[in-house]
Amino acid sequence: MNCATSFTNPAKVRVNRTEFRQNQRELLEKAKGRTVVVITAEDHGEEKLVVDKKYFDEIMHRLKASVETLEVAMDKQLLGSIMSAARTLDDDMRRGKLHSMEDVFEE
Repeated sequence: MNCATSFTNPAKVRVNRTEFRQNQRELLEKAKGRTVVVITAEDHGEEKLVVDKKYFDEIMHRLKASVETLEVAMDKQLLGSIMSAARTLDDDMRRGKLHSMEDVFEE
């Protein structure tokens, strides 16, 4: 399974509220990695999720990166500049016109 698919399709453990209350410790332990515990309410169909913090942080990081990528892609002038620079990148590298991150941020 590729990384994007496993990220967007987490494993789910479904339980109702009563079962969650009765087996809370065991079910909280199941919310690890990309396994999400889905708690449903019998009376009105509302769902709550229990998610591993590390997985939640990864979701937020990827969401932020996606939004930033979309913002760049929507800025036609900026995207044009990036694409223009990309065309000359190989030649600039061969000619020694580029500097490494270490060179630029050297203390």
